[in-house]
Amino acid sequence: MYILNNFYKALRLFVQTHAELDIDIKLPMLKQHINGHIRFYSTKNLQNLVEKLVEDLKIVERCSWSSDYLSIWLKKELWVSTVMKEILMSGCKYGSNDDHKGTVVSVSSDECNDSVTCLRIELLKEAIQNLAKINGYIIGNDGLNLLLSKKNNPNNSNLVLCGNVVCNVNVKEYKQRKQESVTKMSANRIESEEYPIDIISKLCHASIVYELLSVRHNKVINTECDTSNKDSGIFIMYNYSRLCQVWKAYENGVIENYYESLPDICSVNFGLLTSNEEWILILNHLSMYPLVIQQSVQHLMSASVDVHRLCKFLMEMSSAVSLFYHRHHILSDPIASLLPLMYARLYLVKTSIQVYENVFQLLGIEAVREM
Repeated sequence: MYILNNFYKALRLFVQTHAELDIDIKLPMLKQHINGHIRFYSTKNLQNLVEKLVEDLKIVERCSWSSDYLSIWLKKELWVSTVMKEILMSGCKYGSNDDHKGTVVSVSSDECNDSVTCLRIELLKEAIQNLAKINGYIIGNDGLNLLLSKKNNPNNSNLVLCGNVVCNVNVKEYKQRKQESVTKMSANRIESEEYPIDIISKLCHASIVYELLSVRHNKVINTECDTSNKDSGIFIMYNYSRLCQVWKAYENGVIENYYESLPDICSVNFGLLTSNEEWILILNHLSMYPLVIQQSVQHLMSASVDVHRLCKFLMEMSSAVSLFYHRHHILSDPIASLLPLMYARLYLVKTSIQVYENVFQLLGIEAVREM
């Protein structure tokens, strides 16, 4: 069980036991620049629980009551080191759970042609199967049979309705249009007359996956309405690539004997990660990822799935990574006084890369480590 799940359960149980309340926990949001505390609101005065909460929940550093909400500050170093260890130990399985172990489901579609809507259905089908498996489901024919279709049928309770994609071209032309757009955007970043075709192809697919899956499955997507030059799929991959380049630069430094090898995680002082950008990335994204995985298919047995949550998660995490990258130097000179912070940030880079790649795998996206 992951630390966030354990903390949520312990906190809810504590409040239910001592105040007979069910609580809705609010995590710090990126735009609010809250200094890393968790809060929940209550019409009932909980001032008398403050001291006992700190005593009972060892991960809590302090808390305070203010008119209608309780704020909780976590022991950051303990929280961060626990999350880092969970990610590195679990690797590609980080976020997986056995909540639906042994439950059998199948996912099928009722049509296949050269429309972009059918491409959306196929991408959605793959993502649902991947999400089901990581949540403990077994993909087979002896259980719930989910049908993905753009045709609404109120009599079919197992129907996962897929909204139409408004597009005036077929799949081949749609992909060609995407490739031209991605090539044009990449031209300013690649100093070569011949662009790497494999990179362009992967970026194109990432762009398509994000565009077709970032909207809830039953909603219509209008590809003709987007006149901006922004591409969220490329933005996500660009920030992932940034982290990979930092990690590669460090590894090259180790090979050249400029840096020492990364020390054991148990000897790293994660208490040095004190900035809002670092804490938001850790708490709201690395810690939250397993919960996002759970919530994405929590109503799967009712033919409801939230693949778009993964896309939203990727976008918000990439915004957090971008802030972290721009506001903090990760690699420093190999000076003894600077190395402890560099090592802590390198572990943050390494674990962030792992979470990125886990989401990419679920969505059927191939990672691009260099852009």
